[in-house]
Amino acid sequence: MSVHTYALEPVDDLLRSVDPDLQLAPCGLRRLVLGSGAITAVGDTVLDLLGQERGVQAGTDRPRVTLLMDATRILRAGSDLKELVEQQLGERFAVQRTVLDDGQPELHVVDEVLDAAAEAACDADAIVAVGGGTISDIAKVAAQRARSHGRRPVLVSVQTAASVDGYTDHVSVVLRDGVKRTVPSCWPDGVVSDAETIAGAPAEMNRAGFGEMTSMLVAPADWRLASLVGTDEGFHPGPIRLLTMVGEDLDTWSRGVKVGDPEAVAALTRALALRGIATGVADTTAVLSGMEHLVSHMLDLYHTEHHLPMGLHGAQVGVASVVAAAAWEMLFERMAAHVGPLRLDGAALDPARARAGVDDAFGFVDPTGRIAQECWRDYSAKLSTVSRLRPRLEHLLSSWPAHEPELRTLVRPSLDIAAGLRAAGSAASFAELEPRVETDLARWAVRHCALMRNRLTVVDLLTFLGWWTSTDADEVLDRARTAVSLSEQGVS
Repeated sequence: MSVHTYALEPVDDLLRSVDPDLQLAPCGLRRLVLGSGAITAVGDTVLDLLGQERGVQAGTDRPRVTLLMDATRILRAGSDLKELVEQQLGERFAVQRTVLDDGQPELHVVDEVLDAAAEAACDADAIVAVGGGTISDIAKVAAQRARSHGRRPVLVSVQTAASVDGYTDHVSVVLRDGVKRTVPSCWPDGVVSDAETIAGAPAEMNRAGFGEMTSMLVAPADWRLASLVGTDEGFHPGPIRLLTMVGEDLDTWSRGVKVGDPEAVAALTRALALRGIATGVADTTAVLSGMEHLVSHMLDLYHTEHHLPMGLHGAQVGVASVVAAAAWEMLFERMAAHVGPLRLDGAALDPARARAGVDDAFGFVDPTGRIAQECWRDYSAKLSTVSRLRPRLEHLLSSWPAHEPELRTLVRPSLDIAAGLRAAGSAASFAELEPRVETDLARWAVRHCALMRNRLTVVDLLTFLGWWTSTDADEVLDRARTAVSLSEQGVS
């Protein structure tokens, strides 16, 4: 396996093939280094990008590099990866190592951590982040803050596992009042994905990355639904065409992820990188973040508030993708079986009733009302927008047969998703997650997931139709369990 460097021009060529009219946002990622031995290219990548940015040449004054990481030790072929990167950078740059720690078993993207990272990077010529998606998100915020103060540090992320797709986009997931929120940050200038490091990551992390991949089999339908209702006018088919390219050979390497085959892990790494680019040029994570991500965020919220270890995000997304597909299947079946005009449930649009529902749902985890207030801030905005767009929503319902075929093409059957997760060795049910998610917690997360965020998904449409009671949510969970069971039996 060789090192593959995808510079700006090839990425642009790929994007032009899915967006010939250049309507999407430009890609800010300038260097993507993938493959065997890629770790040796970190120093060259930083120097090359500095040269592009401000004319820095080899042999000139040593530029200042802030090296951001957490306290987790990461090995590559038995050697400490972070020390390898620091030594390599130290040959050319003045390096300041900053280890971020919030006192928790796992690092969280909270204000004090972001402030510490931003302070460490405020005078840097370059920021190099080594670690997982959390460190990448923190570094993007630190770089964005530096740029808002007139500096332009080069940002390079060194990817250490194929667990998420957030390395190659321009947003960060942060924790606000106990709730995960996606906020604008900035594109990394370069991403280095070393095959040996990623293949040597804990197997569950790369399998979680495959779980993250499955959101592209359901989330685009939520994005399209939101555009039809009018809550998201940014829909463009280009990113979905790019995702189709990502997924066209998925079945050929998914089984290799299960056994840690280096070629399969490399394919997963490339696919996740392209997914991140897709959301970046679409200028919204809605491309790949629908109901399934809301369920994952709900689980994180619960675990954080109860001071429990959080599960791997991608693993949770994979399980929730089966559930999201089941929700769409229930909607399609009920639409087909309905006789007469479809009517909205006016009570579902009542702000007072909705506020009571939010308070009740999140009082379960936070009696102080802090989380409920944060979630109501977003949900009330969504409710207000939908109320304003009610005529458009009603038109969608009256013309449903014209839109259903397209929406069906954007949702893979729940059985297929479950089978893919099984092939890759990824969790397919809540009971298989670590930490294990018991039935009551899964029911709470699925039932109330739409209440936490200003993003319209299939659950919102079901709610506005009066089809999202506790009984309805249980039906969706039963459908998902059936899909997983059939996948275990080899039914296709």
